[in-house]
Amino acid sequence: MPSPRRVALNARLLLQSALQHAVDDPALLVVQVSRRLPFAVRIRAGGTLRAIASALPGGVGAAALGAFMAGDVRDAQSRLAADPYSRSTMHAEVSVLLDRPELLSSEAPATTRARSAWSRGEMREALEILDAEGRGSSTYARRLRSELQLLRPGHRLEAPFARPLASAPRREGEPLRVLHLITNSLPYTQSGYSLRTHRILRALGERGMRSVALTRTGYPVMVGKMLADDIDVIDGVEYRRVLPTALGTTPEERLDQEVDVALDVVRELRPHVLHATTDYRNALVAQAVSAATGIPWVLEVRGLMEQTWVASRHTVQARSAAEGSEKVRLVREREGELARNAAAVVTLSSTMAEQLVERGVERDRITLVPNGVDEALFEDHVEVADARREVGLNLPEGAFAVGAVSALVDYEGFETLVRAAARLLSDPRTAPDLRERLHVVIVGDGVAAPGLAELARELGIQERVHLPGRVPVAEARRWVESLDVVTVPRLDRAVSRTVTPQKPIEALALGRPVILSDLPALRETVTDPDGGVHAVLIPVGSAAHLAAAIAELAGDDDLKERLAAGGTAVARERTWSALVARYEHMYGTAA
Repeated sequence: MPSPRRVALNARLLLQSALQHAVDDPALLVVQVSRRLPFAVRIRAGGTLRAIASALPGGVGAAALGAFMAGDVRDAQSRLAADPYSRSTMHAEVSVLLDRPELLSSEAPATTRARSAWSRGEMREALEILDAEGRGSSTYARRLRSELQLLRPGHRLEAPFARPLASAPRREGEPLRVLHLITNSLPYTQSGYSLRTHRILRALGERGMRSVALTRTGYPVMVGKMLADDIDVIDGVEYRRVLPTALGTTPEERLDQEVDVALDVVRELRPHVLHATTDYRNALVAQAVSAATGIPWVLEVRGLMEQTWVASRHTVQARSAAEGSEKVRLVREREGELARNAAAVVTLSSTMAEQLVERGVERDRITLVPNGVDEALFEDHVEVADARREVGLNLPEGAFAVGAVSALVDYEGFETLVRAAARLLSDPRTAPDLRERLHVVIVGDGVAAPGLAELARELGIQERVHLPGRVPVAEARRWVESLDVVTVPRLDRAVSRTVTPQKPIEALALGRPVILSDLPALRETVTDPDGGVHAVLIPVGSAAHLAAAIAELAGDDDLKERLAAGGTAVARERTWSALVARYEHMYGTAA
C-alpha cells in the first residue's frame, strides 16, 4: 500500500493529466473515462447520454458522443451529418473523434481544427492553424511542437554526462544485469505487450539474470491508478515507476524526467545492457542514457507504430488518408533510424524482420524471438465444462463455444465472427445440433466492444453472443479452456500482416483447435519447422468461410484432435524458458 504522501502526489498527477486531456481532446477524455467503467455500465451510460442530449437544443454533438460510447457508430455519424453547419464545440470534437473531418465546420475553434489535422497525421498543418489564429504560443501548441521535434531525424534527448555510472566490463561468468525501458506493465495493464514483457523478465530471472523494468513517466497514475506505488514486484519481477511531483508539460520534458529516473536506477543496478521495447520514445530514453553512461542499448520492435496508428482509424477513408500522412512518414523514418543506431535489434516475426531490413537494419543484427508460452500451460488442464464452471460462464450444457480472449479493437476482426455465427444460426442447411449448441464468447475489452454488442443485437443473436469483458490475467487460461474452438479472424491491415499476437500459440499450448485469417504473421505462428500448418486458415474477412470452418470442426472430432495434438507439439518448441536463451546471447554480444 503506498504511503499517504505518495497517494497525495498521485492525486495531483492524475488531476494534472485529466486537465491536460480536457484541453487536448475533451471528447476522447469522456470516452476514456467511460472505458474504466464495467462494460454494461458503459453501454447504459452512452445510451442515457444519447437520450438526454437528443431532447436538448443544440445537443446533437453530445447525443452523437453518447451513441459512440454505446457502440452505435453509424448513429453517431448520421446525427453529425444531419447538422453539418453546427457551431457547437462538442459537434466539432466528436467529428474529430469519429475521423469525419468533412463534418467539421470552418468556424470551429482553432484548437479543434488543429486537433483534426493532428488526428489525420498532418502535424505541421496543425501547428500552422494554431499559429494563424494566434494560438502558436499556447500550452497545447507547445506540446504538439515538442512531439514533432521528437520525430525529427537526428534529434536526441539531453542527458547529463555520467560515464562514471557505467558498469565495469562484465566478468566471465558474472550474471547479466539489464535495465528494461517499457511503456506499461502488469498489474495495471493487461495486454499482449505487458504479458510478453512479464513472461520474458520472469524467464530471464530463472536463468539467473537480474532485470529491472522502468515504465513511462506518469504511468500508471495517468491511466487512473491513483493507489500505485513507486515499485511493484510481481512473480519476482521488479517494475519501477516514474512518478514525479509534477508532470512535464511537453512530451520531451516527460521523457527527460524518465531519463533522470533511469540514471538513478543505473547507479543502483549497474546494468550491462539497456533494453528498450517499442516504441521510439523508449528508444530515445535508452539512447540518451547510453550516451551519458556508455552502456550499450538494444531495441525490441514488437510492432511498427505507424501501422498500428493507421489501423486504429475508424473509417476506410481515414485509413487511406492516414497511410499517406506526414506522421506515418516521420514515424517510419524515426523508428528506422533508431533501430539502425541500436547495438542489436530483436523482433517477433520473420515478416517484421523483413520490414526492418527494408528500413536499413542489417539482417545479421536482428534476433528473432517469437511469442512463446509458459510451460505451466501444458499442465493442469481441465475439461471444457469444468473450465466454464470455474470462470462462471453460464452456457447450456453441451454448448459449442467459439471465440477468443483478446483485446477488442477493430482489426482483430471479431465482427466477422459475429456475422459467421449469425449465418450458421439462420441457415437451414446448418446441422440442427450446431444451431442448437452454438455460442460465441469474446473475452476482453477495447474500443470495438460496444460495436460488437450492437451488431449482435442488430443480427438478433444477442442471446448467443457473450461479452464478459476484461478478466484477471490468472483467469485467462481457464477462459480459453472454456472454448471448444479459438478464432483469430484478423482483418487485412499492415499491422495484421506483420505483428504476431500471443493468443494463437497459447491456445495451441492449451490444446485448443484454432481458426485464423490467412495472413503472413498469423500463418507463421502456427507453422512447424518442417512447414506443417496446425490450424484452419480462412480467407481474410470472410464470414462465409469462417462459418464453414466452425461447422467443419463442430462435426469432426478427429480433425479437432489432430489439430490440437499438432498445435501442442508446435507450442512445446516455443516455451519462454527456451526462447530467452536468444536474449542472453544477444545481450552478451551487445555488452
